[in-house]
Amino acid sequence: MSWYNLLLFVHVMAAMAWVGGGLMLSLMASRVRGSDTRTADFARLLPYVGLRVLMPAVILVLVTGVAMVLVDSAWSFGQLWVLMALALFAIAFLVGAIYLSRIGIAMDRAAAPGGPVSALPSLLNRWLAGYIVVLAVLLVAVADMVFKPGT
Repeated sequence: MSWYNLLLFVHVMAAMAWVGGGLMLSLMASRVRGSDTRTADFARLLPYVGLRVLMPAVILVLVTGVAMVLVDSAWSFGQLWVLMALALFAIAFLVGAIYLSRIGIAMDRAAAPGGPVSALPSLLNRWLAGYIVVLAVLLVAVADMVFKPGT
């Protein structure tokens, strides 16, 4: 097995965790809407999953993607599909790091004992809208990886 194949395997697995994990969290968020108890449970689960599953997956996607370009002479940072991948990664990362993490923290605080539970429905809807944007960007990124425009 070559280094490139190992990197590709880890890259695909991490992307699956990021996309699949985000999709499942979005479905769960849609499902818990309307129930204060279930919304509070989801709000407490979100930082746990985000830090232990999504963030490592995001980091692995970036590191292995860059490493594959460096290892394989067929790819370069000047190719359109690589530039698109980096731009799409940046968009998804920034939405997650700036927008979704703040909402997730607010949700976790609202779900804590004595927290403003009444804020949870609005926060959940904002988180869900933001993650739908991330999933749409990731879908375009997957298409970019498969079809490699410009090659």
